Amino acid sequence: MNFKKARGLLGLVGSVFGAVSAVQGFRNARKDKDKLLLVNASASILVAITGVLLTIRSIRKDELK
Repeated sequence: MNFKKARGLLGLVGSVFGAVSAVQGFRNARKDKDKLLLVNASASILVAITGVLLTIRSIRKDELK
């Protein structure tokens, strides 16, 4: 496994952990009915999804080279 793939996989793992944390925050915000925390958690989920997609795209581009 080359360095770029390993870096990509680490980025993917980090994004997945971020998504898990964001989902937990989302659940807590819904439970507490805190609208500001709900917006924050929703944005965090979108950031985590975007991170996963960017990492996948980067890995695919490296495979094509």
